[in-house]
Amino acid sequence: MEFLIWMVIGIALMAVELVVPGGILGIIGYCFFLWGVYVALGEGTTALYAVLALTALLIVLLVVFFNHFEKTWLGRLFTLGQRSTAKAGYISNDVQADLVGKTGVAHTTLRPAGIAKIDDTLVDVVTEGDFIDEGTPIVVLRVVGGRNIVRKQG
Repeated sequence: MEFLIWMVIGIALMAVELVVPGGILGIIGYCFFLWGVYVALGEGTTALYAVLALTALLIVLLVVFFNHFEKTWLGRLFTLGQRSTAKAGYISNDVQADLVGKTGVAHTTLRPAGIAKIDDTLVDVVTEGDFIDEGTPIVVLRVVGGRNIVRKQG
């Protein structure tokens, strides 16, 4: 009956691991549980092979579980199925590559980010690090992603 004590303690520690994450209590609980199985099977070579087989089976089940969990009905309840991708039309900022080389005026003080007026349109811009006062002529150097990088003209 000693094996039952080890197995119950192991299961209890693994249950506590569900509430107090960290991994240590779960690993210790799993080891206690396996020791209980080992003692229950007679502490021989067969018991050792059974414990090793149980551990290998658990590893395989965990790998399969984590790779396929989000596709199950239960996994869909716990995971977000939507993706905000550019292909689906979600774009945080329009890429305005046609602005490269164009000139304009700083509409606000650029420290280093702000708004510039280019071709009678207000555009979010960022400098290379310099502060540029409002009303200063600027030129667009390059566009990287959604960032329009500018410099003082001249």
